[in-house]
Amino acid sequence: MPTPPDAEPRSGRNESLSLRRALALLDVCAQDSDPSGLTAAEIGRRLGVHKSTVLRLATPLLESELLRRDDTSGRFRLGAGALRLGHAYLAGLDIESAAAASLDDLARTSGCVSLLAVPDGLHARLVGHRVASGLGRMPGRLPANVPLHCTATGKAILSVAGQSVVERTVAGGLRPATSRSITDAGELRAELVRTRRRGFAVDDREFDPDVRAVAAPVLDHTGGVVGALAIVGPAARMPTAAVQEHARAVVLAARAVTRRLGGAGAGHAWADAASGATREQRGA
Repeated sequence: MPTPPDAEPRSGRNESLSLRRALALLDVCAQDSDPSGLTAAEIGRRLGVHKSTVLRLATPLLESELLRRDDTSGRFRLGAGALRLGHAYLAGLDIESAAAASLDDLARTSGCVSLLAVPDGLHARLVGHRVASGLGRMPGRLPANVPLHCTATGKAILSVAGQSVVERTVAGGLRPATSRSITDAGELRAELVRTRRRGFAVDDREFDPDVRAVAAPVLDHTGGVVGALAIVGPAARMPTAAVQEHARAVVLAARAVTRRLGGAGAGHAWADAASGATREQRGA
């Protein structure tokens, strides 16, 4: 008897559904903060499936050590296999390759320069950039290293780098690059609080009198800051009214790179900036 024409696709759909549910099961266990793990019933409630379905989906995950189950409590947690996968993924990553596609997209959609900088002592070091087609020459410059206190990338990094880094920056001297540079330690600390809250930093002609920039921090799998993505452009081409839209794009891009590095978003500030909730325009 011939096989009905839809038999194979239906089987494929069932297998795909099981795979998606198994991956969702892993994600539920990964996001849970209880070190004792979750019961099958608890996982089932979060997935919207019966306990028996959870047990069925868990079987191959246990065999591959992506999950482990406590012999006494029966609770599920991520297993050593998940750790091996994570290490293998992170070993093949670097921030420049993780950010390449986002740099391309930011330059193309903004019509400006997109760049990636990483912390380097009391400076931010440029490690990659893209120039939008038709932009022509920048009125300012893209030096290899820039100070942390008066640039968008530097202040984005400072905003999540920790108090000790901020204090070292202050102790190193807040020398002005333009008349708009922040040179007061108290003003810098206050601006970093605002930057951290909204999720992005703005350089409003603070490093170059003819250039504006907006940047957001990039985090790694440990939650530490490893860099910042930015859009940089001539002030005439990036009026203050456009900063908010550029900020939204930069935050979304930085969040994407953070995910590629195994990190998570930096709390509500990422969401606020991405949705355009904040209206602050001058950043630190």
